[in-house]
Amino acid sequence: MNTSDWIAFAAILVASLSALYTRWAWREAKKANEISIHSHKKEIYDDFLVLKTHMEQKADFAELQNVREFYRSSRHARLYFCIEIADKLENYYNQCFYIAELNGTEMTTVKRSDLMKKARIAKTLSVEIFTLINKDISLTD
Repeated sequence: MNTSDWIAFAAILVASLSALYTRWAWREAKKANEISIHSHKKEIYDDFLVLKTHMEQKADFAELQNVREFYRSSRHARLYFCIEIADKLENYYNQCFYIAELNGTEMTTVKRSDLMKKARIAKTLSVEIFTLINKDISLTD
């Protein structure tokens, strides 16, 4: 073997090692991205559980300030969850917000009936969301 063959062999060896390193780096970056997404999902899930607990405790007497705290998470859900979960989270927030906002007004029989209907819708949504998010999070583990 002459010098040019050794140089070609060394170049092939360096290229192979470089490809292996690139593949390893890609896998590590993918893992880091999955961890980051999971972290954001967990934050939204935790915020959802706080609102869900508040709604279960207060039901149709929900407090506007507690509901407002979920606004940001309900909007960020579109970045980290599928459309179905994101839409349900947004709808849940809107139902809860409506309930809390209606509590700040003078109550009539019609408003009370509407409030109770919204509370039932919110309860149903919370159960659906809880199930969907738990399934989504367990699939990514």
